[in-house]
Amino acid sequence: MTVKFAWPTRKTAAAAGMTAMLAIAPLLVSTDAQALGNNRTVERSCGKNYVSSGFTGRQSWAQTKKSSGDCAGRLSAALVRSDGAWTTRVYGTSSSAYATHSSTSSARNGLHWGCDACNVTYS
Repeated sequence: MTVKFAWPTRKTAAAAGMTAMLAIAPLLVSTDAQALGNNRTVERSCGKNYVSSGFTGRQSWAQTKKSSGDCAGRLSAALVRSDGAWTTRVYGTSSSAYATHSSTSSARNGLHWGCDACNVTYS
């Protein structure tokens, strides 16, 4: 007696598609636009700010700089540490704010505020 086993074509194609999606999913998560070093100009109701962050040796840093706008309030910056906790928010001037955190591992994100009333932007 001979037993033939055939995979249904439709299910095989669906399984292959699902496998491909699962293989790509981690790539999508790891390329989040909100990551340390995602330096760029952002536009908010309070004007345009250049947000930047990075890690040098044992120190993570985040800087918010005014690019344009008429907000006269102070800018501020902080960091999301590798354990998820936020560092103390550093208030600067109406043109710049700079925050640092010393650690052997880099922070996850920079946090940036235009004026006090603006929403936070991650870098």
